[in-house]
Amino acid sequence: MTECLKIRSQVFCQEQGVDPALEWDGLDDECEHYLAVCDGIPVGTARTRIYARGIGKIERVAVIAAMRRAGVGAAIMARAIERLREHGVSQVILNSQTAVAAFYAALGFVAEGPEFEEANIPHVRMALTLTRAQEPAGR
Repeated sequence: MTECLKIRSQVFCQEQGVDPALEWDGLDDECEHYLAVCDGIPVGTARTRIYARGIGKIERVAVIAAMRRAGVGAAIMARAIERLREHGVSQVILNSQTAVAAFYAALGFVAEGPEFEEANIPHVRMALTLTRAQEPAGR
């Protein structure tokens, strides 16, 4: 958890100027956290939580600058989505910074609604409807 918080502090608070009072929203204890490690070095993080019945939310996706565009974010997202599926979620939502909405769109997320400001950064809500995993052949 400590490494996840360090990455979030670096990416959101230091790089993007997010107020720490907004970043530390009191929800971490009710979330599952993910940490990506490359060659023993923590490089990315995210958290998930059950948002409502059948709906999971992915939040605080962050990758250190040196590892962006190296597949770390996609790997974190794949694991987070799979874990939400294991919890019986049928829809995944997130609030994407507008500047990286194309990243989430490439993963199948669809923008919903107008752009809005969160932590003084333009965002758009996005959603992904999960389909049931295919049954193994012969069942």
